Formats: sequence, structure tokens, C-alpha cells
Amino acid sequence: MLIDPEDRQSHDERLSNSEGRPAASKITAIAAVAIIVVIGIGAGIYFSTEKSAPPVVDEHSPAIARAAEPIPVSEVPPAPDIPEPAPTPVPEPPPEAASAEPEVTLQNSAQELRNLLAPAGASTLVSQALEANDLVQRGAGMIDGFSRGLVPRKAIPLTPPKKAFSTIEVDGLTYIDPASYARYDSYAQAIASFDIDLLVSTFHRYRALLEQAYMGFGHSVEDMDNALIRSLDYVLATPEPSEPVALQRKEAIFQYADPQFEQLTALQKQLLRMGPENSAKIKRQARALRRGLLGVSQ
Repeated sequence: MLIDPEDRQSHDERLSNSEGRPAASKITAIAAVAIIVVIGIGAGIYFSTEKSAPPVVDEHSPAIARAAEPIPVSEVPPAPDIPEPAPTPVPEPPPEAASAEPEVTLQNSAQELRNLLAPAGASTLVSQALEANDLVQRGAGMIDGFSRGLVPRKAIPLTPPKKAFSTIEVDGLTYIDPASYARYDSYAQAIASFDIDLLVSTFHRYRALLEQAYMGFGHSVEDMDNALIRSLDYVLATPEPSEPVALQRKEAIFQYADPQFEQLTALQKQLLRMGPENSAKIKRQARALRRGLLGVSQ
């Protein structure tokens, strides 16, 4: 599997190589709603560098078309179900107050989500991600992509890293330039700033709508929470190399020289490209989010 379709050798005589579209923030994006994910986390861990406009969505179609890429070879253990939180007694609102609030649907949920998630992370990247429309559908698209080890680039458009991807040569071998990791510092810090408790409570509040949107990708509603946990497990299963990561060129494209890394999923390769320190920040949040979703004490 290629390190990234956009990592192409430049014609510069120096060893600084550019990416057509740095595979940035998909984990933030891990983030915003699947933010709920990771994201990272996502997950969401997740950063989008697409410069094209996000897809137009109507009420009959999901916000993000399902990725056509095959399911990655790399596997993680089966994901457990996310339990429903224990019910909390809530006083019955006055009849007039109850009737005054419209039902939250996929079509009108974006603004409420923005209001709920605005305090989730003190970062302009979080604010930028929340500006997108159809946040629930985009979150479901992120869960769908991440759970298959992919990087769903169009889910939430964010500004790509300003600096280009670069490599260095040492003793005739090519490595990722450590300076290249710094391109992702702000994204990793945005994920590190997430309020995990708020993400967990928001997930449960919007769980039914996320399931509804997830079904739009042709999945069973019962599979969504497993997909979300599996997304986090892909992040947590990413190797942590103790040595610089070596690359090799195949025509105009870079691959990882170590087969162990080359066979990783696209999501895991993205984490490697972010560097050990940024990857560690994202893993800490992914682990905390997983525990929070499963109701496991810290």
C-alpha cells in the first residue's frame, strides 16, 4: 500500500519533497463530530486537506459518499458494544416549554451540535471544523471510513499544513524528515485539548441520529458503536517505531521501506507521518475516549 497517493518526489535537486495534498487532519478530526470519534479522533483523529468544496447534501443522501477503497488488510480485535448510560432522572418540563422546542433531526441538528461542542476543544481548528454543515452525517461518514482504516478526507474540510512534506538522506537511505512532523503539531494539540467527558455525553445525546446517518452508508444500525470503537482501536494499534522511519521510492511515490509499516491501514500510516510525539497525544485521547464510551473507569 502506498504511503500516500500525494507523496510524490519533487524535481527540486534538494531533498525536500512536496505533497500534492498533505494528508492532514483527518484524525481531528478525529475529531469534531466523530470527534465523537476520535477522532480523533478522530479520532478522529482526522484532518482534511481537500481544497474542493464539500459535497452538496439533501435530506435523502448522506453528507459524505462512502469511500470506494477496499477494506484494509490490517485487522484489530472485534470491537465491543458501547453501553447506554444509566438514566438520569430529569424533572418533567412545563407543557408550554416542551412544545416550544422543535424536534432535533438530521436536517436541523448542526447548530445545536456547534453550541454543544464549541467548548470541547480550545482550538481554532475545532471551530473551523464545526463550521461545516450536516455535522451528524459527516460524523457518521468519519466513523464509516475510520472503522475500515481509511482517512475520509472530505468529511470535514480543514486548512492543510502550510509546510511541505520533506525527507532526509542518511548513509544512502531516505527517511521522513523529523522537521516534517511539526506540520501536524497544531492538529495534535487540538485533539489533546478535547474535553472527553463532553464528547462522550454528546455522543449519547446524538447516538440515535448518528445511527440513522450511519445506516445511510448501507450498514446495520447495530454496527455503528462497534465501528466507532474499532476506529479508536486502529489508532491504538498503530506501531510506535523507536528508530527513524525509512522510506523507499517507487517511481514518483514514496513507500515505507519496512513491510510492517507499508501494510498498515491508511489511518495508521497517517499517524506515523505525524511523528511519535503527536501520535502519542492522539493515542492518549483515543484511549480516554474509548474508556469513556465503554464506561470503563480511568
